[in-house]
Amino acid sequence: MKYLLPLIAVVIGFSCSPKLAPDSGWDRGRWVLVEMKGVPVQQSGGRRDAAIIFNVVQKTFGGNGGCNQVNGNYHVEKTDISFTDVNSTKVICGDIEFEKTFLSLLATVDRYELKGNDLLLKIKRETVLILRAR
Repeated sequence: MKYLLPLIAVVIGFSCSPKLAPDSGWDRGRWVLVEMKGVPVQQSGGRRDAAIIFNVVQKTFGGNGGCNQVNGNYHVEKTDISFTDVNSTKVICGDIEFEKTFLSLLATVDRYELKGNDLLLKIKRETVLILRAR
């Protein structure tokens, strides 16, 4: 009987401990776009590379689309993800079609998977964007 009370306290403590959010740790750096629709993305190593920085507290993101600054909101639950209110500045660039495709895909993804340092963004089961933590 004297061991029952401490055992109950331990069980309650574990059941009440907070669970980590699915996006826990996503705000520790930049997520650089390395592949889009199965095609590797050329990297310059600079700040103009297409990349996202997550703010996991406010559920927002910012970054670069390859030319313009981008931002918006996101929602993640289990393996579902959605990006909403995706906006960008309006600087004219040589490869604006790349950025338009990136932002269009970002706004339509509905699932994600983490594989090592890669964040795979998917539409249904098809991986359309791969972002790598840097």
